[in-house]
Amino acid sequence: MTTAGVEVPHSRVAPASGSGSEAPLRIICPTYWYPQHATDTQATYVHDINRHLVLRGHSVTVVTPGGAALPATDTFDGVEVLRFPMELPVDLTYGRVAQSRVNLVAKFARVAVMAQYLEAQYRATVTAARERGADVIHAHWAIPTGPAAVQAARKLNLPSVITMHGGDVYVNPEQGYDFPTRWYVRPPLRWTLRHTGALTAITDDCRQHALRAGAPAEKVHLVFNGTDLRRFSPAPGGKTVDPRFGPQMVFACRQLFPRKGIRFLIEAAAQLAPRFPALRVVVAGDGFERPELIKLAESLGIADRVTFLGWVPNSELPPYYRAAAISVIPSLEEGFGIPAAEAMGCETPVVASDAGGLPEVVEHGVTGLIVPRGDSTALAEAMGRLLGDPALRAQMGRAGRERSLRLFDWDRTAEQLERIYAQVMARTSR
Repeated sequence: MTTAGVEVPHSRVAPASGSGSEAPLRIICPTYWYPQHATDTQATYVHDINRHLVLRGHSVTVVTPGGAALPATDTFDGVEVLRFPMELPVDLTYGRVAQSRVNLVAKFARVAVMAQYLEAQYRATVTAARERGADVIHAHWAIPTGPAAVQAARKLNLPSVITMHGGDVYVNPEQGYDFPTRWYVRPPLRWTLRHTGALTAITDDCRQHALRAGAPAEKVHLVFNGTDLRRFSPAPGGKTVDPRFGPQMVFACRQLFPRKGIRFLIEAAAQLAPRFPALRVVVAGDGFERPELIKLAESLGIADRVTFLGWVPNSELPPYYRAAAISVIPSLEEGFGIPAAEAMGCETPVVASDAGGLPEVVEHGVTGLIVPRGDSTALAEAMGRLLGDPALRAQMGRAGRERSLRLFDWDRTAEQLERIYAQVMARTSR
């Protein structure tokens, strides 16, 4: 893959090999979703980008909504977080809004809430940028944050960059995923894609959806997500076994709502249970689908083989990946699939669906196996192939670690972003 757009000289950015900069950038980061504290499990990838920019010498100030229970200002991992007072309704939170269906009255209520959010996000972003003498505004999600970020940048004559994470541009009506095409979303999305200084897409699949949504091709840069490969690394003494779950542990780190496809993993495990008596499925994550998934495991007679851990802090995930025989990502839609990069970093092979950007992360037949989305039988066949072949698992695990080091390191992501900042800053200063 190559990054769209032209290469540009570094300007006020840190050298790729350094942890500092002669003239570090002051970056304002508007986003509607962000971790609430240093050990939060939500939106960790946005924070990972920011903390690696900080490690390279830049200052990053996040501007995000927050409820009354949260402090108005906070700092963790060197990233400053400013929260303006607003708490989004549950049906507008990540994971619910994109696939939920509401009546006409509720749709207009959504429009009103989002208008309120955009106004508050815009004002808070302008204030933060002025107070900190911002060099660039780097927002996350073209919708809902994008319009406010672009308007703030235009108001202050600052360059703007928006990272698209997939759900803001992804369309697949067969899966009930058409959020970007809805009448109250499509116009502001299209305006945002056309008026921001640059866009980054986390996979080429995300890039293609952005182009169909109206993004100018010359503005879209391919910048893979990553993982912390110092944290997500192989066990020092080789593959481990968790005594709670045994040698045939299948691990999934997922939010529990329908498009993440955990129901297909449970169905596949039920098919494999007679063949692999030691099979255990361990799921880290939570969400509104959890009760249904528990009932499904019970109905299939494998409730004693499926463990739901709930949310697990990022720092505590590596031992689970290291102890897993395989990691499974059975999504119906996936912008990137950071858990795939995490598993590969720990030398654990991955079985993933062909949804979204997953085939760009997991190399079929090399670092894992790709199966058709929504097909529990195909998923079971792939899982069974790896569970029954320890040598193949070890081979794919090593290849996965090598691929992650080459393509999916957050430091590499930060370096690419620096180059994009330089490009948009040079263009804005003309």
